[in-house]
Amino acid sequence: MPTIALDLDAAPRAAPHHNVLWLRIGILLILVIALVLVLISYLNYSNYRKAYLELNLTRYMIVAKDVRQTVLAGLNVGLEPAENARLLPSIKEQARRENGIHFIGVIDESGAVIGDGRIAPGAAARWGGRQGATSPDAYWQYSDADTIEIGIPFVNNFNIKSGAVVIGYDKHAIEGAASDMLRKLAIDVVITLLFLAALTFAGVYFVTRKFSSVLASVASTIDSALGHGAPLTADGDFLGAGVAQEINDFTALSHRLVSDIAALEQDVAAAREDA
Repeated sequence: MPTIALDLDAAPRAAPHHNVLWLRIGILLILVIALVLVLISYLNYSNYRKAYLELNLTRYMIVAKDVRQTVLAGLNVGLEPAENARLLPSIKEQARRENGIHFIGVIDESGAVIGDGRIAPGAAARWGGRQGATSPDAYWQYSDADTIEIGIPFVNNFNIKSGAVVIGYDKHAIEGAASDMLRKLAIDVVITLLFLAALTFAGVYFVTRKFSSVLASVASTIDSALGHGAPLTADGDFLGAGVAQEINDFTALSHRLVSDIAALEQDVAAAREDA
C-alpha cells in the first residue's frame, strides 16, 4: 500500500514577498508616470521645435520680402537687379541688421547673382532651377549641414518670373536652441519624476501596508493547517466576516484532513510491525 508522506514538523512557510508588495506596486506606478512624463515632454519639445523653426522662417521671410520690394521697385522703372544701385546696399544693411544670416542673394533671369555673404559655389544653378518651379506666391526651402535656405521668386512688369531672392541663415543656432530646450525638458522630467517617485512610494506604502499584513496573516493561517496544534484563524476586520469565515473553514477542514492522513499513516505503520 502506498504511503503518503507529510512533513508535519516543518515550520509554516513565510508569505512570499508580501512585504515588498508596496514596492512592486510603486515601481509599476512610477513606470507609468515616467512614460506619461516622457511622452508629454517629447510632445512639448516637438511643438517647441516646430514653432521655433516657423518663427525663424517667418522672420527671414520678412527680410526676403523687403529685399524683393527693392528689386520690384527697380523693375518698375526699368532697372534690372544688376542695374539697381539701391539693391546691394539694401542687402548689406539687412544682413548687418539681422543676426544669423549667412548670405542674401538675388538671382536674375540670366543667372547672375548679386548678393552679400557666404554664397556657396554652384548655388546659382540650384536657385535658378528652384525659382523656375516655384509659384510667385510661394517659396522654397533647402538645408545643408550649416545653413537653412529660403527663396522667393519675383516677376517682371510682364508678370513673368525673372529671378528670386534667397536668404541663408544659421542652422546650428536653431538646432542649438532646440537642443537646449530638450536638455531643460529632460532635467525637468528627472526632477519631477524623483519628486513623484517619493510621493508615490510613500503613498503606496501607506495604502498597502495594512493589506500586505492581512495577506501575510492569511498565508500564515492557511499554512498553519499543516501544523500539529490548532490552526490559526483569520481576522474579519479587513477581509469581511464572510471571507474570513470561508478561510477559517478551509483551514480547519485542511487541518482535520492532514490529521486523519497522519493517523492513517500511523495505523498502517503499526499494522506492518504487527505483521
